[in-house]
Amino acid sequence: MDSQESAFRYALDAGAFYTGLIFLSSTYRYYTTQAVFDEVKHIKRSHGAIEALIESNTLQILNSGRNSIEKVVAAARRTGDYAKLSDADISIIALALQLEIVLVTNDYAVANVATTLKIPVKSVAGKGITHTRRWIAYCSACGKAFGPNAKECRLCGNRLRRKYKLI
Repeated sequence: MDSQESAFRYALDAGAFYTGLIFLSSTYRYYTTQAVFDEVKHIKRSHGAIEALIESNTLQILNSGRNSIEKVVAAARRTGDYAKLSDADISIIALALQLEIVLVTNDYAVANVATTLKIPVKSVAGKGITHTRRWIAYCSACGKAFGPNAKECRLCGNRLRRKYKLI
């Protein structure tokens, strides 16, 4: 696939549907997963807009392969975003990875994981991601750092806070 062809192909998370982006152009090819589709299929249902996009082949619903999902989960664990991602989020990142296409999202955790996997990310609104981050949990009382999913300090029992380091 050449870069011009891939420039017109986008993997969409739920945010792209909620902002109406998908309804603006039929010159692009959009892809999403069944998990994302299940979250957004109620949008414009009375007008059949999403169904028309599927019938015209402008929108395709595909599921990502196991290998891509495993790569996304591993990357999300490394960045500390895993707990913030839904199954739909993981599935759409995996699909963008698998198809080697741009991921459209307004979710920072999704964009952070995608960027660490070298997936191009386009923001639905705003300027989008500028730096990738790795999240850690830390104790504000004793200063000890823990993995991103820890909730309580093992030394003093305090509730942990979350902060990030730029990657």
